[in-house]
Amino acid sequence: MNEFFTASTANFFYFLVAGLVIVYLILKFDKRNRQKLNKVLLQAQDVQPLYLKKSVEHKLNALKASQCNGETTRSIVEKELDELVAEYDKGLISLPDYCHRLNRLLAMTA
Repeated sequence: MNEFFTASTANFFYFLVAGLVIVYLILKFDKRNRQKLNKVLLQAQDVQPLYLKKSVEHKLNALKASQCNGETTRSIVEKELDELVAEYDKGLISLPDYCHRLNRLLAMTA
């Protein structure tokens, strides 16, 4: 029986137990972090994409800057822009659609 518990066998069991404990702790930590991430994702589900909002702001600023000229095409763009902003403020169109329609208005002014 003494031959079974030699130093190399004892080292093997020591590292086996230590490895199992480390794997258990890693899995427990991973599970806790996944739960936190899922909680954050659920809370942020209704938040509009930040970069898309920034893009819309830049497009609106560019359109407002181009309205300085008094041409007839500018007045058409101004009317469409006012309607578009009102629709978005009322929640009738989504942010991606709003961004796409602003792109078309920018193309009309170019």
